[in-house]
This record gives sequence, C-alpha cells and structure tokens, in this order.
Amino acid sequence: MKLKINATLIFLAAWTINTVSAQDTLSVLFLGNSYTSYNNLPQLVQSLSSSAGKTLIIDSNMPGGMTVSGHINDPTTLSKISQGTWDYVVIQEQSQIPTIDYYRYNDMYPAMIDLKTLVEQFNPCTRIITYMTWGRRFGGQQCDPSNTYCSPVFVDFNHMQDSLTSAYMEISDLLNIQCAPVGVTWKNILNDTTIVLHDNDNSHPNLDGSYVAALTLYSSIWKEPSAGITFNAGLASSRAQYYQQMSDNTVFNGPSDWNLNVNDPLADFSFTVIGSTVTFTDASTSGSITPLDYFWEFGDGSTSTLPNPAHTYASNGLYTVNLIVTDCIFSDTVSYGIQIGATGIDENGVAQLRIYPNPFQAELQLSTDPSLTGSDYTITDMSGKTMNRGHLVSSETIINLAGLADGCYLLHIGADMNQAVKLIKK
Repeated sequence: MKLKINATLIFLAAWTINTVSAQDTLSVLFLGNSYTSYNNLPQLVQSLSSSAGKTLIIDSNMPGGMTVSGHINDPTTLSKISQGTWDYVVIQEQSQIPTIDYYRYNDMYPAMIDLKTLVEQFNPCTRIITYMTWGRRFGGQQCDPSNTYCSPVFVDFNHMQDSLTSAYMEISDLLNIQCAPVGVTWKNILNDTTIVLHDNDNSHPNLDGSYVAALTLYSSIWKEPSAGITFNAGLASSRAQYYQQMSDNTVFNGPSDWNLNVNDPLADFSFTVIGSTVTFTDASTSGSITPLDYFWEFGDGSTSTLPNPAHTYASNGLYTVNLIVTDCIFSDTVSYGIQIGATGIDENGVAQLRIYPNPFQAELQLSTDPSLTGSDYTITDMSGKTMNRGHLVSSETIINLAGLADGCYLLHIGADMNQAVKLIKK
C-alpha cells in the first residue's frame, strides 16, 4: 500500500492489495507429460483450491514423453489453446531436455518462445507459468535415445536439480513469465528429511511428490500460501502440513527468484492543484503487453476511467483519491490525500508512508521518509481497543503482529486517533 500524506495528518484510506481475481475463480490449462499426469496433478491443484474456497477450472493435455516443441504441433494442444479462455497456461518440459545443453537451447527455449506467442495470439490476457520439474533421485547422465547429445554426469539429485533450476529460470526471465519452483521445493524437502518423493522408477513422483508439486503450483497460481488448507490427498495431516510449510517457504521467501509478481501492475500517479481543480497524471507501470484499465475514486463520490483525468471539487477539504489499475486478472491500488483549500498546515509538508504487505499474516512493514521518524504509532481493533503501539525510530519499521486474530484493524500515526489507515490480517 502506498499513501501520500501531509506530514502532520493521517487519514482513513482504502487498503491496497495485488489480487488475481475478485471472484476467486480462475481457469488453467495444464500442458505436460507423465510428470503432470501422475496422480492427476491438475486435479490435486483443483482440490487444494476448492478446499481453500476457490474455484479452479482446469483442462489438460499430458501425453507421456511430450515436449514443449511437441505441444506446439499437437492438434489437441492447439485446439485447447485456441479456446482463448485461459487465465493461465502451465507448461512442463520433458524431464531431461533442460539438462542437455543442445536441447535446452535448440528445442526447449525456441519452443517456449513460440508457445508464448501462440497463447497470446488467442488471448493477450493469458499468462504462462513454467512448471519446474525435479532431478532424478540419484542423478546420473541424461542422453537422447541415440546418445548423440548428453548432459553432464550428475553426481546426485541436487546436482541435476541445479541444472533444471537454471534452465527453467533462464527461459522464465527471458520471457518475463512466472516459474513454479516445484523442483526447488522438492530439493528443500529432500535435503531436510529422509522422505522419498520419487516413485519406484526414481524419476516420476509418488503421491507425496505430486502433492508437493500441487502445493507449489497452487501458490504460484493464486499468489497465496497453502498453509492451513485441509485437503491432504489422503496423506497424514502432519505430513501434509509439513509439505505446506516447505512449499510456502520456497515460493514466498524469494518471490523475485520465481517472477511471482511479474504480472502485477504497480499503481501510481502525480497531481497538480490549481484552485479547486486537480489534474492527475498516471505513473503506473506494468510488465505486460496488455493496456491498463483505470478506475479513479476522487473521494467526493465522483469517479473516472480515464488515464489522466482532471476533477473539480465543490468544496474545500481533505480528499482521499484512489487509483485502481487493472491488467487482466491483476490489479493494484494507490491512495493519495489531497487538500483543497487552506488548512493552516504547511502545504509543502508532504511525507511518504508505505505499508506492506496489506493484507498481512505476521509482520507489517512501515516505510517512511525522515519527516515521520520519531512519531508514535498505535494499532487498534475496529472498536478502538489498543492492540499494539510503538515508535517509528527509523524510516523502516517492522511490526510483529502474529498474535493478532484475523480481521480488520486501524493504524494510527501521531496523536490524532480519529485518523487511521485500515489494515487486514488474514
């Protein structure tokens, strides 16, 4: 959340959240091979979503041994892509190709580029997630059927996994698309326990392995942790909870590593005030090819959908202006306080306050400019009861609120308890 506020005043403002779907409904096409079809991985992801109160519409094409380049030329895949109804296409490469340099650069990468172009041709709003697979249980050398091109001799699982991770992230970064780090989640679990995630062939996943993959894909699709989901695919609850924790740690402890937020727009704007008329200039950014949609709330009941509107206020006062920018299923909101007319307050005394994440789970971070350093803060529930208080000793303050129950709270800065920013804990 980003708020621009007068240095002596905090005001009630709408909270900000990057969201993938207001209705909690998404459609996903899974393209892969037996690594995706084992234990019906798409169904596992759908069941996790249902357990979390979300609706995931799924379809798939998962022939054994299929490569990305094979999908590009497969009539079934082409037919499903051409429907143009997908929010996401999740694509899995054949398990060995990324580890063999010749096929990585001459087959996988060109095919991924072609797939992205094809998907966007039918729906520019469809986003691709690469499904990073895992290494063989004991490593080993990977070769094509004719033994013409081979990988290095991988000494163990970790050695092969590092090669797979490098390949999937290189092409994901090149195409500016998300990657679901399933193989890294596997690696973190296998290095932490003696649990076996491979099937008897030491290549495909057993049920545990598929459940772990489903958790990582769930969080990559919904941008939410999986912890607390009751669906366990028939595994022991304690084991499922451990897998949820390890998956969340992988996905969310380094989200920039997986391009988790690459599709999220970032709302921002500047403004000039002349009398009672304010001219707004959009400064939002987005990494996608689709144009942004705009929705302005001027704080007096008036709205606009123009990129750079102007608005005239009927009376003096402090108005909270919200800009919501939407890029397909992704959105972001920014709020600024704008003073119309004289207040007796230094109009040049402007400070920056950024609050994130909001909604939050355990920790809330306040980022301020020096003019707010030294201020007290108070967090109350909606009835006004004080739940936490402290002091802004620097421009970066982390507040641990893990003990609070889920719900709505108010953040007050300074002595004016009538002015606040709304917080959401979930």
